[in-house]
Amino acid sequence: MKRSRRSLALPVLLTAAAVTGAVVTVAVRGGAAAPAAAAPPPESTATVVRTNLATTVLTGGTLGYAPARPVVNQLTGTFTWLPAAGSRVTAGRPLYRVDDLPVVLMRGGTPAWRPFVLGMTDGPDVAELQANLIALGYATGLFPAPAGHFGLLTAYAVERWQTANGYPATGEIALGQVVFLPSAILVGAQNVAPGLAASPGQQPFQVTTDQRTVTVPLNPDLPPVRAGEPVSIVLPSNATTPGTATVIGPAPAAPGSGGSATPGGSAAAAASTGASAGVSAVLTVRPDRPGATGSGADVPVQVSLATQSVTRVLAVPVTALLALAGGGYGVEVVAASGAHRLVGVQTGIFAGGRVAISGPGIEPGTRVVVAQ
Repeated sequence: MKRSRRSLALPVLLTAAAVTGAVVTVAVRGGAAAPAAAAPPPESTATVVRTNLATTVLTGGTLGYAPARPVVNQLTGTFTWLPAAGSRVTAGRPLYRVDDLPVVLMRGGTPAWRPFVLGMTDGPDVAELQANLIALGYATGLFPAPAGHFGLLTAYAVERWQTANGYPATGEIALGQVVFLPSAILVGAQNVAPGLAASPGQQPFQVTTDQRTVTVPLNPDLPPVRAGEPVSIVLPSNATTPGTATVIGPAPAAPGSGGSATPGGSAAAAASTGASAGVSAVLTVRPDRPGATGSGADVPVQVSLATQSVTRVLAVPVTALLALAGGGYGVEVVAASGAHRLVGVQTGIFAGGRVAISGPGIEPGTRVVVAQ
């Protein structure tokens, strides 16, 4: 088995070196000293490792914040305070104020649709209110878990909440004094200003969640992606951070077709891009390390999608491969004794400067020579 690169005829090379040394010795004794031969470069080796490999393709995406359910006012009066754009509002904090009384954010997936009073029918909205009163500390000593029934103990907890927020302690909450949303929110551009009249149905400001997300328009030329699949996000700085595919949704509606865009978020940008590019679907990616992605919205990024992948294969740097004269590839294995031998190998996937290989005696920890 022959190869087109490095030679393993080490005894021959050593013999040639010995003869050359003798000639140099004679030259030194007979006349001017000849320059010393340059030392050969040190040998570079790498270790066979067991790892996962994947070939990838880059496609464009938009980094920003996940869309949120809008904040809808239900009170009549005057807006007296609004949070600044970019503010983060969490459960228990005021979203805005009407007639100098706060409209408070509470955590929940079911919107409030009625006032909370003694004698109301049981329901998920009552359970959400109770869960928030517990989490915010107003139900201490009254009830330990939400039951969905508005009784006297819940009314007492509501009185504590009212006192803390400047409301008269009536034990009842009017429709619009609390807003249930699934998560904390980030305030966007304001649609109203302090001093303007407040009326039911208004959206005081645009809103997104505080959850970082990347939206990626997909087309039939891109590889298929499944929810839960790991991906890489390439930021404008060329730094790479890991992410996870979470949702694969339908293609956005074209302008004028009745679809709606989420204001101020990356979903709106993806919809705009997708409508003009004829995408087939939209992928949502959650960064695994949100803090590494900054805080900007509508940031253009690249997302690396796997086109082929293998797990737990033996791999070496591509520079360890030797093209054999008879075809195929081999690697130069370095034994523990320092002896070298050529081993023919079968190659698999090439990815990230590595190649999957298999062959006799090739196992994790095997040392192979790599080209410098």
